[in-house]
Amino acid sequence: MLKNRFFILAFAVFLAIPVWADSSEVMPDSGKSALAPLSDCLTSSPFWRDAEGDYRSEDPGSDSLQIFSPLKFGGMIALSATAYGAAYALVFAKGWWDDERSHFHFENDFDYAKNLDKAGHFAAGVFLAEGFYLGYYWAGLSEFQAYLAAGLSAMSTHIAIDIKDGFAPKWGFSIFDVLSGTLGGFYPMAKRYVPFFKYIDFKYSYWRNSEAYWRETDTGVFTDDYCNETFWLSLKVHRLLPQSARWIWPSWLAVAGGWSVSPSTFYKKKNRHVSKKGHHEFYVALDYDLEGVFKPHQRWARNVVRMLNYIKLPAPTFQVYPDVKFFLLYPIKF
Repeated sequence: MLKNRFFILAFAVFLAIPVWADSSEVMPDSGKSALAPLSDCLTSSPFWRDAEGDYRSEDPGSDSLQIFSPLKFGGMIALSATAYGAAYALVFAKGWWDDERSHFHFENDFDYAKNLDKAGHFAAGVFLAEGFYLGYYWAGLSEFQAYLAAGLSAMSTHIAIDIKDGFAPKWGFSIFDVLSGTLGGFYPMAKRYVPFFKYIDFKYSYWRNSEAYWRETDTGVFTDDYCNETFWLSLKVHRLLPQSARWIWPSWLAVAGGWSVSPSTFYKKKNRHVSKKGHHEFYVALDYDLEGVFKPHQRWARNVVRMLNYIKLPAPTFQVYPDVKFFLLYPIKF
């Protein structure tokens, strides 16, 4: 629920180290600095190693070049601790942990935001794991080790936060919040090692169409504004087609299904729970697969494209439940 707010901050901080590190690396198979001209980074390279546009796996043979650096690893841990400390001081302690402590207790809140907050926890796990992976790999872990450590780190973060929630009188330890965040934490690893996941993308969109959340809540954090958020699964249609038929569908065009909730979900808030009014909203939309457009050879550029591809850009969209509506550039509702 409200815990999602600090994950974006942590992700941004984690991302800073590996992107900076990549900028000074030399690609072993190209002899070029990663700071090559942008035009070279954003066009298909003759050395592009995967015709399918595989942004997830590292370059072949890169694990053999990995050397664990205690100094880099320590720096990443220090930066992580700083991010967590800042999040606790600026957000958590002043947000909802400033109440009196109570005994440890469990609470599985299945009525809040029509359970869309579970998708929010999943997204938080994804973003945390992406940042952790880049940091662990930069520190010298192998590709598999970095993915595994990233997933475990995202899981540990959710467990730690929910344990703290367990002692808050208005909250409670939620097993399903932890489970959602853990699944999100291992999503990047699944994208790398499970073939099925190479055909789908998890995406997120936000546009402030309604003021319902802001009128009915005292938290004021956009990551909890679920009636203006939509979580998507985007299908890479081009990849699903047989090789002989791929010419009929552009590699950059995908089809996505979205899940959101109506503004009335946040009407008449009672304590921290809202009323059971409101309803789910489901969407079908066109989507833009940035990984089908840009195929850079440089690792840092692939990382940037991969991160940006988590954002669902405005596109023609049909709302299919509870009413059928058409939006030209959803999530922007004209």
